Amino acid sequence: MQRIELFKESELFFKTWLRSPKSMGSIIPSSQSLAKKIAEQVVWQPGEKIVELGGGTGAITQGLVDSGIPREALVVVELDEKLHKYLSTRFMGATVVRGDATKLAQILSKHGVRKVSTIISGLPMVGMPDGFREAIYKGGLKIVGPKGVMLQYSYSPISPIPHRRYGLNAKLAGFVLNNMPPAYVWKYTGTPDQGA
Repeated sequence: MQRIELFKESELFFKTWLRSPKSMGSIIPSSQSLAKKIAEQVVWQPGEKIVELGGGTGAITQGLVDSGIPREALVVVELDEKLHKYLSTRFMGATVVRGDATKLAQILSKHGVRKVSTIISGLPMVGMPDGFREAIYKGGLKIVGPKGVMLQYSYSPISPIPHRRYGLNAKLAGFVLNNMPPAYVWKYTGTPDQGA
């Protein structure tokens, strides 16, 4: 039964990639190993929310749930209509929103979300236009504040966010070989320079 579900998930992910390859970071879902590595870096306490940008088919979301984070603490933002519908069915209890990550503050406000401790992004930042990328990470770091973190997984060993230019703290928090392609997990903290 689980094998059939994994096949359906991979098929949906691949079809989405075929429709819009630039909006997807990979042609197959993230591995359980990557999901576990990301869950290890999450900062969370009861009463806080964790936001995932670009939920895809839910591989990372499932990793968060498996790590003990309750579904009610999760806010998953997905722009693609079919993926959003799939996630809404798969993760009942979580807040699954069809929306644009560049408008995260408005999305969270609309859903009454006040305290966010971690934002996880699987969006392909490297190939993204600067304006979109800045809106996502500047907005995200403003939302989590000085005590929160923003996690970004990428397939490049180079930081996908130009942290030095914007005065951010960046740490390579993990490398996952058991992923296709192998993935890097970056951890960002700090407040972006507003004038940069």
